[in-house]
Amino acid sequence: MSVGDHRSHSRPLGIHSWSEHPEINIIVDKAWHSLGQHRQDTLTPKGNRKGTNPKLLIKVLIVHLYETFLDDPALWTGVARSANAYAPTSRYNSLNVSFKIVQLIDGLVELGYLEFVGGSNDKTNDGWNSFTSRVRPSHILKVEFGKCTVEQFDIFKHKSKTAVILSDFDTDIEGKLIRRQGKRLRPLVEYKDTDETQRMELMLYAYNSLLQKTYIDIATLEKTYIERETKVGVQRIPINQNNKFVSRIFSRGSWTNNGWFYGGFWQQIERNYRKDIFINNKPTIEVDFKGIHPSILSINKGKPFIDYELDEVILPSLNNDQQTKALKLLILIALSASSKQQAYKAFRASSDFPLKDRELSKLINSFLELNPHLADELFTDQIVNLMYQDSLITEYVIKKFTYSDVPILSFHDSFIIQYDQVLNLKKYMSEASKAVLGKQLNYKRDFYNYTENVQFKDINEGYYNTLMNNPPKVEITERYERMYNKFRLWIERNNQGKIPYRMVGGWKGQKVD
Repeated sequence: MSVGDHRSHSRPLGIHSWSEHPEINIIVDKAWHSLGQHRQDTLTPKGNRKGTNPKLLIKVLIVHLYETFLDDPALWTGVARSANAYAPTSRYNSLNVSFKIVQLIDGLVELGYLEFVGGSNDKTNDGWNSFTSRVRPSHILKVEFGKCTVEQFDIFKHKSKTAVILSDFDTDIEGKLIRRQGKRLRPLVEYKDTDETQRMELMLYAYNSLLQKTYIDIATLEKTYIERETKVGVQRIPINQNNKFVSRIFSRGSWTNNGWFYGGFWQQIERNYRKDIFINNKPTIEVDFKGIHPSILSINKGKPFIDYELDEVILPSLNNDQQTKALKLLILIALSASSKQQAYKAFRASSDFPLKDRELSKLINSFLELNPHLADELFTDQIVNLMYQDSLITEYVIKKFTYSDVPILSFHDSFIIQYDQVLNLKKYMSEASKAVLGKQLNYKRDFYNYTENVQFKDINEGYYNTLMNNPPKVEITERYERMYNKFRLWIERNNQGKIPYRMVGGWKGQKVD
């Protein structure tokens, strides 16, 4: 399938898309009046019945479609047509978008404002032939959008959008929900606010507000997107200032499972693009903290963690470095597996080492001779709890930088930071591990060091001074320079308060405990 296919070249309807720009409001009013009295009456709640304001539904839809138009006029929007897909009272639907938005879309299709492709419920080929209905702006609406001076930066996630998510599902490394085995699993779990959830929500609001006013881009990129192959075709990942919202997702219905920070285009791109990320027009450094889970387990048990370096090479097919690399990967997989067979299969699927079960067991046994306290921890599928503990470390680091008004980007095993902030990153990482685990992690021992990125153990005053004298060299494109200058002017304009519409401002003066 090509990138133009409506299945791959699409994105879900954003039910929290928002803007206060007056030109957006004009288009919303025009679309509302075009519907006519009969359709307006159909969409408007009757009598004393409470319901979603239809003007709000139109605004959410128009803002979302305008955002897709700016990214690519050919981009489609996926829209579920089942009433069960809309839960206007859900905490994850803070604008109370109801099934009436489908009626609204049908009206705009009839008026010629939208193109429409019906969905399919074909369950063949493991369900890959199924897809939701698609809409996109027609020529009529594109003409209206083309007259707009609204910048991409004038569109944002509504401030009421929930950023703390609880799910019965697991997640992949990008935060996409993955169904587990079990009955009546809920992709999104409704929960009552507590002091802790409100604290996390406040921290994420502060962080997302900072990201909103931060220019984050791939300086070497000629286009405004990156393409990647998927099972349904070529997908475009937008690299722009609207694709920066970060959520925190907890898994398996528990506040002590997962809790990683997900979102932002930087988590959706291949590693080779990351080195070219600029933050506020500064080059960045990616610093890894891979493989800390065995160390966390050891600290929890009050035992020292012995490194992966075995006393001797026990597998003739591998040299010492290969053996260490294979063992590290095997242990990390063993912590997320529920059985040896599952772990060994997963190892062979993700490794270049064609090792048999017997050889993998030999590696495991040699490792446990050095770390007998971990014998009961392997093959117990406790990865989500370990993820939670390292998410607390990540939260501490993000919070420290946010309070200093310094943006930082997180992954599941690394941070990206402006190059002149690497010493502060190491400092906060040390503080975080001590605060969360009660003991500072050993940078030379506790981290997986098979990586092309910078390691915490290599960051010192000498490394910092070298960076200051010789910052990373990146060839910036004309596209990058143009977009950065537009964003800078937009920031200045908004900060001067000359325009009456809202910008999500940065967090000032409020410390998050």
